[in-house]
Amino acid sequence: MRAFTIITRHPALAGETASGFLKWYFAEVPLHFLRSYGEYFRALNEIFSFWFLIKTFLSPWKGIVDRTERRGFDLNLMAQAIVLNITSRIIGMVFRLTALIVGIVVELVFFTAFTAMIIVWLAFPVLFILDLVQIF
Repeated sequence: MRAFTIITRHPALAGETASGFLKWYFAEVPLHFLRSYGEYFRALNEIFSFWFLIKTFLSPWKGIVDRTERRGFDLNLMAQAIVLNITSRIIGMVFRLTALIVGIVVELVFFTAFTAMIIVWLAFPVLFILDLVQIF
């Protein structure tokens, strides 16, 4: 829907002057790109939940821990509980680290794509004029 509103507000369609076109081309559309990037950034932060992953980085996977109450001192049962708890924390850490890395890579891809899109959008008039000069 937003792309349609950007197109319908195109200055050439509204019969505006060159200054209106320049304002639209160099101010309104790049601002629209930045707003779109902000929306994608917020959505990806919501999807990957970076702060939650960092806060629970060393938590056990799915809360799996050995909490059985025992009487007396049994070294075998204590070692078994320690190994289970450490293994559960390592598994949780691996999954959270993977989610963090994937999230950061996706964020970087989106940042690179939006940066390239803005650079191409702003450089296109210059490239168009250089192409016209080269033709003639």
